[in-house]
This record gives sequence, structure tokens and C-alpha cells, in this order.
Amino acid sequence: MPASAMLDVSDVVGQLGWYHLAVGVITVLRAFPTSWTLLIGPFIAPAVDHWCAKPHWLEANWTEQQWKELAIPVISRVEDVNASAETGHHPMRRFEACTTHTVFPNGTIDPDTVVECDAWTYNDTVPGSSATPEWDLVCSNDWQRSAMSSVVFGGSLVGALLLGRLSDRFGRRLVFFGATFAYILFGSASSSCPSVVCYNSLRFFTSICVAGIQTTAASLFTEIVEPRHRTLLNVGFALGFTLPTLVLPGVAYLLGNWKHLQLAAGLSGFVLVPFIFILQESPRWLVSTHREKEARAAIVRILRINRRPLPDMESTMQRLVEKSRADAQLTSTSPVEIIKHKRLLRNTLCLFVPIVNFALSAAGEVPGGLLSLPLVRYCRRRRSQAALLLLAAIAGHNLWLRLGLNMTSRCLLVISGAIKWVYTMELFPTATRSFGFAACFTMGRIGGIVAPFMRDLGGKEEYAAVMEACRSKFQKITASGLLLRCLVLWMAKQQHIILG
Repeated sequence: MPASAMLDVSDVVGQLGWYHLAVGVITVLRAFPTSWTLLIGPFIAPAVDHWCAKPHWLEANWTEQQWKELAIPVISRVEDVNASAETGHHPMRRFEACTTHTVFPNGTIDPDTVVECDAWTYNDTVPGSSATPEWDLVCSNDWQRSAMSSVVFGGSLVGALLLGRLSDRFGRRLVFFGATFAYILFGSASSSCPSVVCYNSLRFFTSICVAGIQTTAASLFTEIVEPRHRTLLNVGFALGFTLPTLVLPGVAYLLGNWKHLQLAAGLSGFVLVPFIFILQESPRWLVSTHREKEARAAIVRILRINRRPLPDMESTMQRLVEKSRADAQLTSTSPVEIIKHKRLLRNTLCLFVPIVNFALSAAGEVPGGLLSLPLVRYCRRRRSQAALLLLAAIAGHNLWLRLGLNMTSRCLLVISGAIKWVYTMELFPTATRSFGFAACFTMGRIGGIVAPFMRDLGGKEEYAAVMEACRSKFQKITASGLLLRCLVLWMAKQQHIILG
């Protein structure tokens, strides 16, 4: 059959309609469980001012102020800007949070010795309830607060690869709603955890589900819209992420309790449940897996939702099958097949270039998401992404310059990510699209696993110099990698990969 007689699924479904709107809304709403799972950690277990608790035999005789003044070492003195002889203000002091002078049962203190404590008193003047004092996530246990962020990226890494693979094998819709219901279960159960180990364990499984939701939502949207409308994916993935991010602080303030906040995050998955009556399996995936009867039924339902006339389905399905066969890029659905195709492997490796930035201003995402729409539609994928990554690598030392460049870098990285989402979906054929999409974001998730512990090491004086040296080396390596990537892309022959 000549190419002109073949049909693509998006040609049959036609222009944007009510069904496309529903799938677009899904890409926005899936950001609530995604962003809240990723960003809820600082609200669940924030840093709380603390100091070593008094021994029980001093509870009745010493006040907290006396205990801090006499038994806890002073690590620094900060001059009060208003201190003066007239006002009577004295220099402010910072006390050691994890050690105390040796205290004997008779109440005497040895100021020359210091011991670590195993119980703490927390500043209870801060409104709201957090898990930090409940689980004593301070001092030697402080690393478990960082682990809350790391397990999210670890779970996302596993979930994206695992559920992405399952999505390619068993279908997008099945994995999407399976991950949604599992997220609600694990996310809600996390609110009743008695220990941080239990919480992080359930958080790991919750993150697996979030990755599955995100990967399948991207595939469902991309495989149903026309190529010129794929830029709208950025609305859900870039701008959609910003909305729940802005709402989260207000929700945390209103609830005021970490258990209620975690429960709200788990129940946020219910916003996706009503779409179970609307969302159809991807017709493109059904055709590529030789399920023509199911693909035909899905297309008919979509056309009815869009209020479009039904074509001659017999000839339409025949042309869709011929198109699917002509576009077939791989002989099997195994991810190993990617390695066998040099050009596909080369482009995949280019998308693995790690750009890790853990704590940038979210405000830059709004213009980034808007600017990405014309860039993705009218500019070349590889050149525009490489240029944006180079611009995002600009550093500054002045405070205001650094703040401005920080927001600008966030904006540029959001645009770069938007190009990467669309480019990845266009790069991989249907048989491995979900797995390939997940794999191309692997390095970012590995960076997210390591980043919280880098922050902890950077806060320790003995590691600060080492961390600064590593940061400098990383900047040089990143810049070199970006230049090398541009060189490779410039030297590579143009390749046209059909969206299967």
C-alpha cells in the first residue's frame, strides 16, 4: 500500500476535541500526587530548633534557660544589632544542639568534657506538628530527613523503568489506573506510620506509583494528538507542576499536622479516578500490539466523545495496520533492542546528559513553560535544547545577580525539559516509548537521590572544602560534557525516526 494511502491514529481521531481536553486535564491533575510526593518532605520533617534535654533528676530544680546557660556549650556569639548599654541587650548566643557538658547526679557540671546526648528538647513555639520531634530526626538521625527526599527519587527511578516497561507490554491505561489506586493506598497509609523507617518504606512505593502515573500519562497524551499539538504536553508537565507546588504551602499551613498533610497528599490521587470512565487505551499501542478489534472499539468511543462522524472502520483499520507495520522500528519490545540500533542508542545517550539542580526557584517555571510552546513548535529539538542548557550553566557571584540567574536558569531548564519530553516521545517507537521516556530521565533521578546528602556534607565544616572542590570540578565536567554533546550532534547525520 502506498504511503499516501496509510493513516495515522491522530489522523483518524482528528482535531482537538473533548477527549483530547480530558487527557490534557489528566496531565495537569497528575501533577498533584507527583509534586506533593516530591516536595512534601520539608513540611513533614522540617528543621526544628533543638538542644540536649535535661537529665530527669534536674527537671524540678533547673529551668530550661539555666540548663542551656550552664550545661550546653556555646558554639558562637552573634552581636545583637540593637545591643547597647541603655537597652541592656546582650550578645546573642548559639548553643550546641547535639552535645552537652558532663553532668553528674549531684548537679555539678564538668565544663572541660563534652558528651553526645540521646534525648532532646524542641522549640515548641513554632506552630504546627512535624515528624522531626516525634521521631527525633536530629543530630545522628538527621540523615533520615535527607533520606525522605532520596527515597522519592530512588522509587521514581525504579518505578519509571519498571512501570514504563509494564506499560509497553500490558497497556498504558491499565498501568495508569493501577498506579493511581496503589498511590492512594500507600500515600494514605504513610500518614499512620509509627516510625521513620516505615514512612520511608511506604514513601518508596508511593514514588514508584508516581513515576508510573507520570510515564503513562505522557504516553497517553502523545499517542493520541497530532504532531503539531504535542507541544501542549508542556502545559501539563511544566505549568501543571507549578500549580500544586504553589498550593502546597497553604495546605500545609491550614492542616497544621504532618499526618493530616500526608493523608491529603495520598488522597490527592482521587482527582484522577473519575477519568476511568472516559480514558481509553491508546489506539496506537493497541494497533502496534496487533489488537485491532480493541483499537477499533477505542477509536469509536473517542470519536463519539469528540462528537465526530465515524469513518468506514474496515478500510480505516486496514490503513492503520499498514501504517503501523511500515513504521515498525524494532523487532521486539525488549529494551535491549535499543542497543542494537546505533543511531537510536546514540540519541538515547545524548538524552542521558545529567543536569541536576535540586533547589531552584519554582517561579521560573511559569515563563519557562510558556516560552517552551513556540520553541518546541518552531525550533529544532537538539540545537535549541543544547543552547538552553549552555545558557542555564551561567554562574554568578553577586547576590542579586545570582538570584536573577537562579530564576533564569530555572526558566531555561524548564524549557529544556519541555523540549526533552517531546523529543523523547518522538524518538522512541510505540513498542518501547514508555520505557524509553522513563530511561531518559534516569540521571536526573540519580542526582536527586544523592543531592540531599550532598547538602548534609556541605553543612559540615570538615567536608565543606571537599564539597566546594567537587562542585568546581563538576561544573567543569558538565560544561565539557555539554560542548562534547554539541559536537556529537553537529557531526551526526540527520536521521528521521517516524513516530510509531
